[in-house]
Amino acid sequence: MNDWVCFKIVRCECDTINDNLNSSVSMMCEEDIDDVLDKNTFFANIFAIMNKIYNCDLCDDEMSKSVVATTGDGGNNSGASSPPLSNKKTPKRYLHNYGRYSSIYQHPLALWAEKWWRRAISITMIALVFVVLTALFPVLAVAALIADIVLYKKRNGFNYVRVLAFFETYLVIEFIAIISCLIIYILYMISLVVAGGDRDRSRWDRWNFWYQSWWGGVMLFGWSMRAMGLSVQIEIKGGEEDFIAPWSDANIRERVAKAIGINPKIMFLRHASFADTLVPQGILSHFFHLRYIVKQELLWDPGLDISGSRTPNFFLFRDAGAEGMDIEMEAIKNLVRDFKPKVIIVEASCIDLYGNEVTCIWPEGTRFSKSKREKVLESLKKKDDPKYEFASKLKHTLLPRVGGALALLESNTCGDVYEDIPKTRQERIDWILKNWVDIDTWVEQQQQLEKSESKKKFN
Repeated sequence: MNDWVCFKIVRCECDTINDNLNSSVSMMCEEDIDDVLDKNTFFANIFAIMNKIYNCDLCDDEMSKSVVATTGDGGNNSGASSPPLSNKKTPKRYLHNYGRYSSIYQHPLALWAEKWWRRAISITMIALVFVVLTALFPVLAVAALIADIVLYKKRNGFNYVRVLAFFETYLVIEFIAIISCLIIYILYMISLVVAGGDRDRSRWDRWNFWYQSWWGGVMLFGWSMRAMGLSVQIEIKGGEEDFIAPWSDANIRERVAKAIGINPKIMFLRHASFADTLVPQGILSHFFHLRYIVKQELLWDPGLDISGSRTPNFFLFRDAGAEGMDIEMEAIKNLVRDFKPKVIIVEASCIDLYGNEVTCIWPEGTRFSKSKREKVLESLKKKDDPKYEFASKLKHTLLPRVGGALALLESNTCGDVYEDIPKTRQERIDWILKNWVDIDTWVEQQQQLEKSESKKKFN
């Protein structure tokens, strides 16, 4: 299993194909929503599964050491999603059992109040937006339809209508998440009385992972794709089976799981759009238990807050500073310390998989856009940073912040990766950067391919 596996979304297209294929956009990416409205064809993102299979009895001691430098590399190694560290003094933060994030509070009552105050505000805001948008939906739909008809020759699609439908669908999905989580909690409390205790919380975990697969994979990904009128194709190379197939195929998730193998994995994903945060759920959640490392600001999304707090995820505080980032890195390491070989457990005629965990991280730390790329390059150039030359060669990705990626690799001794991982820290940094160049090159190749196909159509 030392072959590279490139797991790509080959193409993501609207139902109505636009001949003007002059941009590499993926769903709702680039500068703003107007960019999406101007295009009907969306260039998909690559996300590669990059990890290594380690047999537990062959694990090297060095692999289990928790050695992550938080300074000394221009700040870009400080965390998976953290921006360059500043000298600004930040309050000390602590890990706790009241959520999957760090907090400045330690007292249980303060932590409880912090969580439910946030949820009270976020749920109320979502409810207000939903009521207003639903009430205005008929008027907005007519206005969007008129705008699409007027601009149809230019855009060759009903883009405004699709975007409006997407936002309404997303709000509905949010409420389904909140209600579903409440129902699961009530049923779980009843099960403790009727079926007995759940000392290891395996029942709780099993129910919530099943819900995560249904809500994230079927609804959040599936419904969003349909609302935007997108068709997704998946390409697998380097696995047991090479193929290109549409996501709509009935057995696509089973084929993907078989091709890449059901084992613990770490995924380093390119972050170019809202869509690439949903793709792992849509493709992998049926056969894998997904763990996310995302920015703490997403706690203000009540669906993600409640759902994400029930399974092993971590909401990273990106402004933790040099000292506080140690706490964030410790939480990231904990996400893979329990990785173990695959075990199938049969309980009450129900087959459950263990050792099928996938931890997802976005090393760039933020969505790629041309303006963000220019800002990164400008910052590196002003500081006379030696990484400027490397970053300037990346045309479609941002310079990865490798701190979080290193933390995962150094803490995970029994993971699943399709490439040999170097053992020293600097070699691992070089390895990550090399693979990032490969991703950037792949995106460039896809752009050229799209332009070539576009010219053929015009000719």
